Amino acid sequence: MTEKIKIGVVPYMNAKPLVYGLEQQKSSVELLLEVPALLPDMLNNDLIDVALIPSIEYFRNGNFAIVPDVAIASHGMVESVKIFSKVPIPDIQTAALDKSSLTSRALTKIILRGQYHITPRYTQCNDQYNISATDADAVLIIGDNAIKVADNGYVTIDLGQAWYEYTKLPFVYAVWVVKRGRRIPGVNEMLLNSKKTGIQHVKEIALSEAKRLNLPYDTCLHYLTKAIQYDLGKEEIRGLKKFYQCAVSMELAPKGERVIFNDV
Repeated sequence: MTEKIKIGVVPYMNAKPLVYGLEQQKSSVELLLEVPALLPDMLNNDLIDVALIPSIEYFRNGNFAIVPDVAIASHGMVESVKIFSKVPIPDIQTAALDKSSLTSRALTKIILRGQYHITPRYTQCNDQYNISATDADAVLIIGDNAIKVADNGYVTIDLGQAWYEYTKLPFVYAVWVVKRGRRIPGVNEMLLNSKKTGIQHVKEIALSEAKRLNLPYDTCLHYLTKAIQYDLGKEEIRGLKKFYQCAVSMELAPKGERVIFNDV
């Protein structure tokens, strides 16, 4: 019997179209759900064969190859990566960052320094819903939680929109990767086909997610079809490289890494 391909993926709504087709292949694929911060180590330690990882971790690791043509990205407002601030943005002195995200933590630091010219003291956010109980002036929240949290009078920065205003480029939050030199025949085609299948069934996915998250169907459908983009084309790659340049300039990633694609 052929051993199943173990695929690590985030449990958020934005990944559902990417794995929709994989869920129909349970005889050959095993999906493991985990927060984005843990998936790179799982791949490093061979607990999984393929992972949907934060884009910053691709550059920090130096041992992965990107599966082409597929990503989680946005061309402007993303709706699921937000800073909620109790004070005007220039007055932020402390910011608590969602511990489950790595790319969004780096993006927060880049945007606050690059666009708003502030460098607050950063702490970790442990309670993703109760912003008012957090001592920090501002809180970064990602994923489904960011969509569900009400603004409640907070000053809100959508980091996808802030990045686009800062660079005029898309932002790439996550990419599929395998270990460099690891041959998994057909994996690129499998993941691309799964994306295509998910996009074809996006209304069905939105309905399922609306029930799971107790959100309006229209909110989920808009998010999956307008806010999130799933291609990794020339503009997305330009945005990915720009993000890396910004991360290097702030010592958030090592110098000398390149975008290398899996060629299997």
